[in-house]
Amino acid sequence: MPLTPAQTTMALLLAQELNHKNLCIDLLLEQTSVKSMMRKANRLGAKFALLIGESEQQAHVVTIKNMSNGTEEIIKQVELASYLLHSV
Repeated sequence: MPLTPAQTTMALLLAQELNHKNLCIDLLLEQTSVKSMMRKANRLGAKFALLIGESEQQAHVVTIKNMSNGTEEIIKQVELASYLLHSV
């Protein structure tokens, strides 16, 4: 979930990489509140929500929210696919 339009390109590139690793993804590009996007991710049955804001973009990281227990972790973009593959 890109939090602003400025992170859309990064979100698309990460989605493409995850798709190539055979991970099932849904990209939420609606510019609504984070709460609204999290509710939609929950309705879609997402195991994880990947949040990309300005600070994540600058640091080349992604905030991963585990939708089942609510915990959050910050993972480097280059380690994202590996992290997700080992978490599912």
